[in-house]
Amino acid sequence: MELNDLQQKIVNTINGPILVIAGAGSGKTRVIIYRIIHMINHHGIDPSNILTLTFTKKAAEEMKNRIYNLTDNSLSRRIKIGTFHSIFSNILRKESHHVGFNPDYTIYDRKDSENVIKKILKNLNIDKLFNYKDLLKKISIYKNNFFFLKKKMKDPLKKIYDLYTLKCFQSKAIDFDDILLYTYRLFYHFPKILNKYQEKFRYILIDEYQDTNLSQNIIIKFLSNKYNNLFVVGDDAQSIYNFRGANISNIKNFHIEYKKTKIFYLEQNYRSTNQIVQTSNRIISFNKNQILKKIWTNNEQGEKIKIHRAYSEKEEVLYIIDTINSIINKTKYQYKDFAIFYRTNSQSYIIEYILKEKKIPYKIYGNISLERRKDIKNLLLYLKFINNPYDEELLLRILYNNNIIYKKTVDSIIELTKKYKIFDIIDNIDSYREINNINKKTKYKIKKIFFFMKNIFLKKNEKNVYEIIKDVINFILSTQKEKNKNSYINQLYNYFKQEKINIKKNIFLSEFLQNFYFENINDDIYLDEKQIENKVSLMTIHLSKGLEFPIVFITGLEENIFPSRSNIYDISKIEEERRLFYVAITRAKKLAILTYVKYRLLWGDKKKNIPSRFINEIKSKKENKKILIKKGIKVFHKKFGIGIILYFKNNNKIAVINFKKLGEKKILLNLNKLTFL
Repeated sequence: MELNDLQQKIVNTINGPILVIAGAGSGKTRVIIYRIIHMINHHGIDPSNILTLTFTKKAAEEMKNRIYNLTDNSLSRRIKIGTFHSIFSNILRKESHHVGFNPDYTIYDRKDSENVIKKILKNLNIDKLFNYKDLLKKISIYKNNFFFLKKKMKDPLKKIYDLYTLKCFQSKAIDFDDILLYTYRLFYHFPKILNKYQEKFRYILIDEYQDTNLSQNIIIKFLSNKYNNLFVVGDDAQSIYNFRGANISNIKNFHIEYKKTKIFYLEQNYRSTNQIVQTSNRIISFNKNQILKKIWTNNEQGEKIKIHRAYSEKEEVLYIIDTINSIINKTKYQYKDFAIFYRTNSQSYIIEYILKEKKIPYKIYGNISLERRKDIKNLLLYLKFINNPYDEELLLRILYNNNIIYKKTVDSIIELTKKYKIFDIIDNIDSYREINNINKKTKYKIKKIFFFMKNIFLKKNEKNVYEIIKDVINFILSTQKEKNKNSYINQLYNYFKQEKINIKKNIFLSEFLQNFYFENINDDIYLDEKQIENKVSLMTIHLSKGLEFPIVFITGLEENIFPSRSNIYDISKIEEERRLFYVAITRAKKLAILTYVKYRLLWGDKKKNIPSRFINEIKSKKENKKILIKKGIKVFHKKFGIGIILYFKNNNKIAVINFKKLGEKKILLNLNKLTFL
């Protein structure tokens, strides 16, 4: 498939704000790639003036490779393609002095942040009152919505937030959410810096726009404000990351925020059978809060969606195994053509256990960061501290992780940090009465760790990262019983090589750490089709987004499981659960099979379950209530008030409405925003 007429029209439309509503399987990535190539080859646009933002490294790499294969190689390398956080982190490092940071700042992972919050709660004597993980989630939401920039904000969490921010600043560290927060501050407070990047990125393209949050939306508005060449692609029906702060209003209100927006609808599905497309249309039609569209396909009719009820979760898995074996025996399908989806990770245990018992090869995908693997985690702590020796939290974690230093010893040191700086304590460890109970041998080992890293720090800009990694590994081994150094080094080197982590001899430590962080922090799954093993794929539905399989099983379709028990009392959350179900169904190319059980072990008890409401919606033959929308009728809009419809555009998908107070506005026909009077 090259491009259909509509896709070609989108590719040829270059200037101004452009919104592409791209249904599942409609070829949106192809459109983005061909549009970039067209901009360079036919409009003479300098590749370095093009910025393309994605949400995963996988998507960014796919775009880079495809552009590389379709155009002049030297040109393609000059296009800036990456995730929001990796691109903005690079900008921050270059401009860090404007926001009070050293360019070698540490980016805290979740564990780092949790440790800081735990310590704050303990110092405030409220660690028994609050859950540190819940507080960190709230702080993340507040940061992404700029809540703490409001001077009059009175929130009990504000004090904890201020202490957390202060601790990060003292350690010359930022967390993942700070990347956006400080980019916003940089652009807001330094207009000359903003102008510099507006000139650099005259053309901005964004994939999966429905997943943007408030801070991303505002930063993009800053960047695009000068030339107004903003091209965004997305699908409100696949907005499933509200729990991460994604704001579906960004895509729905794009045409309001950006005047003279050109809107295109990619509604032809090239992936799935007609049965799957029609079923997914029926599912999403139950959502009122959506942009109206009708996905269609010229593909074969295909098999109907299958729905199976089992007695228990064990029977559910056995049915799936029998179905897989039966299909493989009758067709050319292999194990790699099947995927099993579930709503939560806890559902995977029984699936794994029985697949293993029945000798069915499988691979489970999940957000298991490389940093969680023990050896790599320990090595990275050393590397991060060498890069930024102002970070006390990293040093404390190194002491905790070192087998030769007892937890009680580290606790004594932590207690002292309430009065003194950690570096003063380490430098003068013999001088503090409070830790006299630490024996000389242990004190020596603590000093040895600290001074080793201090010496490496002084040479970090002279040695390449490969040499530093070898030095650190040798040092770690010298403190442990394991003496087979060459084996250990080779094992870690091969591990890096296998995971495609760049340890070439021509890069330095700070660059390596940044690359490593962004290659592992934001991708839930990296599934390279050329390297897929012949195994059944297991994953949560959230991880399946952007993937496709010939045959998909969607398990656990019961109330309180899917939709989730925590979301069934909120209409907006139920609509997101339905969008998640829509995403699951639309991953299937040939066949989708839904399963649910009568009895399931939940929260320690065997529960009798009722089928998910989504099962009933699939079976329902009734059409949703249709509203007669025509010229001259009076409407009420939540933001603009009362108005009258004047006429329609874009095949009746946009209404031009004359509002009493604000005059004419172009409004996407959205049943949640408009009330018909």
